[in-house]
Amino acid sequence: MLLNSESQIPDTFYIFVNRYNPITVHNLRLTRQFTSAGISNCEIDKGFLEKYMQGTVNYLPYEPCNRKLGVVSPYCVTAISDYSVEYDAEYYRSEYYPSFPSRLSAIYAFGDYESCQLVHQKYHWDLNTVRKFKLINTPPLTRVVKVNMEIVSLSRLAYKISSLDHETREFIWRNYWSGSGNITSELPGVNFKREVYSSGEIYEYLIEGIVELGALEQVDALPSCI
Repeated sequence: MLLNSESQIPDTFYIFVNRYNPITVHNLRLTRQFTSAGISNCEIDKGFLEKYMQGTVNYLPYEPCNRKLGVVSPYCVTAISDYSVEYDAEYYRSEYYPSFPSRLSAIYAFGDYESCQLVHQKYHWDLNTVRKFKLINTPPLTRVVKVNMEIVSLSRLAYKISSLDHETREFIWRNYWSGSGNITSELPGVNFKREVYSSGEIYEYLIEGIVELGALEQVDALPSCI
C-alpha cells in the first residue's frame, strides 16, 4: 500500500532515464536496476539502517544559517530559491511524515504512460527515454508515496517571485505530502497586481526501494549521450 493513501502500489512504473548521465546509463546496463540512495545506505551502514527504520535520517546536505537580512538581491533569491523549495519540502516531511521517502533520496517514477505524455507536452521531456520498471518489494524497507509534482512546480515559481509566510509554506507542503491535487496561490503579477496561480495536477511516485527494468525493455535502445 502507498504510505499516503489507501491505494495499491502500481504493478508497473514508468521512468524517464537520464541518458545524459553516464553513471545512470552504465548502472542500468550493468544491473538493470535502480536503487534509491536510502536503500543503498541501508545495505552498507547498520547505523543508517537503524535511523532509516526510525525515520530520523537527515538527508539535507546543508541547512540555512541564522542570518538576519531584511532585504536580499534578486540574484540571491534566484540562486537559493530552488534549494529553499527542497529544504522546506524535506523539513515538513521530517517533521510530519518521517516515514515517507525523501525527495533527496527517492527514485522518481510515474504510474502510467499517460502521465509521461503529460510531462512531455508540458516540459518536453523525451518520451524515447521512458522505460518500464517493476518494484522489487523488500519489506519493511520499501516505501512509496504518490504526490502531485505540479505543487513543486508552482512552489519553484512562488519562491522566486514572492516572500511566502510560514502559513503559506505549511499549506503547500502539507498538501504535497498528503497527495492532494490542484492547489492555488495568490502571487505577485504584472503591474504589481496579485494573481491567482493554479498548480494543476500530474502525479508521480517517490520510491525508497529497488526497481528493475522490465523483461522486454532494452537499455541499448536509449539515445546516446554523446
